[in-house]
Amino acid sequence: MRKYCVLMACALFVSVQAWAASAETDPRGPVEPLMAARDVFYVDVQRFQGGELTETQLVDRIAEQFAPLVDQDKMALRVMGRHARAATAEERAQFTVQMQASLVDAYARGLAGYGGEILTLPESATILAPGRAVVEARLEAPRREPLTIQFALSYETAQGWKVENVVVAGINLGISLRNQFDDLVKQTGSVAGAVDSWTLDVVRSQ
Repeated sequence: MRKYCVLMACALFVSVQAWAASAETDPRGPVEPLMAARDVFYVDVQRFQGGELTETQLVDRIAEQFAPLVDQDKMALRVMGRHARAATAEERAQFTVQMQASLVDAYARGLAGYGGEILTLPESATILAPGRAVVEARLEAPRREPLTIQFALSYETAQGWKVENVVVAGINLGISLRNQFDDLVKQTGSVAGAVDSWTLDVVRSQ
């Protein structure tokens, strides 16, 4: 009986490991959360256009869908760059909250100005390595050149696939915001000053 239990435990461990490995390398996995958020967005826009939602409610709904997709910790560290090492744990935590709030709000308000564009997503992502992927999307509209959007995602067992950076028409959002944070450190003279000065306007200026 004991031998049987040991064998069953080993089999379960192997199956869990195999599932995790497949989740990290399945090219459809990174696209699914983006598709789900996009589809809910289209429904909300129809409700807004039909008078069921106010603009404020639409912004809130978009933020609710976008926030869970972002790996806020990784993105915050990416934006702080070399200054993250000089920041205290409290400053890093404060900036993570402020950065996510400003980024989500800017994203939501930008989409609230939706003019009929279609976000085209591929059926599968490009797996760069287990747990790291890129999704190449296009924002298309009549009589306009398509806008390319590249989502960089990473995978963790407890969280699934999360967006850690976005490149829009060749402009790397993570690098742009990192440069802005670096400028704020120079202007204020400290990491704490940069954290305190981080507002929605910083993100909107990118």
